[in-house]
Amino acid sequence: MNRESSNQLQSEGAIHTLKVVSTTSYPGASYLHLAPQYQADAGEADLVRIEMIKRGFIIEHPEYAHAMAYARWILSMPKNARGRGILLTGNPGAGKSTFGEELARAHDNKVIIVSAEGSSTMREFYGRVLEAIDGPAVYPVSTSDREMAVLRVIKALDIKALVVDEIQDLSKGTDRELSKVLAGMKFLTNRARLPLICMGAMESSNAFRNDEHLKQRLRPFVLPIWKSDQLFADFIGNLESMLPLRRPSSLRNDAALNYLIKRSGGSLRAIMEHIVLASVRAILSGEECVTLSGLKEAEFAPPVEMLRKLKYA
Repeated sequence: MNRESSNQLQSEGAIHTLKVVSTTSYPGASYLHLAPQYQADAGEADLVRIEMIKRGFIIEHPEYAHAMAYARWILSMPKNARGRGILLTGNPGAGKSTFGEELARAHDNKVIIVSAEGSSTMREFYGRVLEAIDGPAVYPVSTSDREMAVLRVIKALDIKALVVDEIQDLSKGTDRELSKVLAGMKFLTNRARLPLICMGAMESSNAFRNDEHLKQRLRPFVLPIWKSDQLFADFIGNLESMLPLRRPSSLRNDAALNYLIKRSGGSLRAIMEHIVLASVRAILSGEECVTLSGLKEAEFAPPVEMLRKLKYA
């Protein structure tokens, strides 16, 4: 490859530039390095492929898959079945929020997702539930009125489950406040016959210290951080087979795997951010594959000048 056609990421201080190369596919191109259902994606235009990559991918850790299977199972049970619940914990970026979003999509968005962050009273919590389900424009003032409003809307919308994220934040209040919020959550899910799915940090079980009965209703699942092992190599291999790139990527080697773990700390969110940036760079540079060098050169988002050329800005 001559000097003019090479695609290089150049650094001058904090300025990063990248030559944009057209990689329009040719008729009859085949991309056998991809899984069959993703081969056609590699033939799309560059902008289309970049948007595919930006939307992200869901590749499940085995524990994620186990928790999702159990969540779908308890949602499929009769409404009169009581005591259905999950406590899903993990470090930041482990995939907890993705879990709630995937569950909601699988059930036609008839799953309420609320955050307990900063919520120390049942009145605040009910207000968040009403906001999540587009309840009354003017929320009732009293806690009991909000409680009744939540129950009415849940019934009217045929809600399937209640997902409470950042559950560990409940433990930041006083024991009296915590007991009231937990009692309200239990009352709500009992009356509405809803499975309760709680998600939060590793210390989330402490939020249930005042209600052992409720804690026993929640089957625990833990999303571990990734580490450089065969499971992680398989995860990366599956991801490589999905990326709409026209040449085989090369990340299933010790150097690339160790680099990803070191840079991300094992966080799924950070791992995916590195691979998304490197994949976009691979399309824009014409390299069409992700390698260790591509990961290192894609530490920063694409520069504005390049985005303008591609009609992003």
